[in-house]
Amino acid sequence: MKKFFGKFIIGLSKFLDKALGLIVNGLSYVVNLLSSISVFLVLIGIGLLTLSSFLAPLLIGILIFHPGFWLVVFVFFIVPFLGKKFISFLRYINYSLCEYLNDYGNFLLGNNRGYSSFKEYKRKYERAQEEQRQREREERQRREQEEWERRFNAFNEYFSNQGGFYTGYQGYYQNAGGTSYDPYSDFKNKFENACRVLEFNTYDIDFYQVKLQYRKLAKKYHPDLNRDRDTTEKFQEINSAFEFLTEENIKRYNQMKR
Repeated sequence: MKKFFGKFIIGLSKFLDKALGLIVNGLSYVVNLLSSISVFLVLIGIGLLTLSSFLAPLLIGILIFHPGFWLVVFVFFIVPFLGKKFISFLRYINYSLCEYLNDYGNFLLGNNRGYSSFKEYKRKYERAQEEQRQREREERQRREQEEWERRFNAFNEYFSNQGGFYTGYQGYYQNAGGTSYDPYSDFKNKFENACRVLEFNTYDIDFYQVKLQYRKLAKKYHPDLNRDRDTTEKFQEINSAFEFLTEENIKRYNQMKR
């Protein structure tokens, strides 16, 4: 009886895994489609308001009181936003529940010595998500680092080709489009802005301080923990600042100050 129940649990786990997987894929397709359409609608709206700017107040007044307008807003803007949250929840349920049932079924069959509580699978899912975000963050940092190296090399090569040399960290060169560009000033501005986003009151920082400040602010402004209206945007700014303030960029900034 115990083995029969174990086989049933494993079968149920496989069924739920496939069913929830299909639901997640279907919802993801619908949400992505609606999100794409919403961007198109925003562009159309901006274009119409620009072409008839003198009629904009009248058009806005008519739309606000038209039920069709709010239906469009709900379907193409609110549904995708809520849909992404629901998809994230379904993925969590899919992983946690199916893994729990699979291990419990194998325990009943005698294949496993034990099984963890459902909360432990939740923690495993969260760790796996955090590891994936860390890998993506490191990949973005690597690409950004390569881009800055390319800009600095192009900048220095430009001055070398002029028959002279370049000293210091101030200067401009003409790019292919004929506009002036100084990668050093651009880098300095981005670095100092990232420091301000992470609420440092000095630019003399090290990577350990960056990690501590990031963890503090990420916890404070995480959308799941803070329900303020601008939390998501603030959280994204904090992530972007942390990705920019790498050990390499901190060393580069300190060298530029000398």
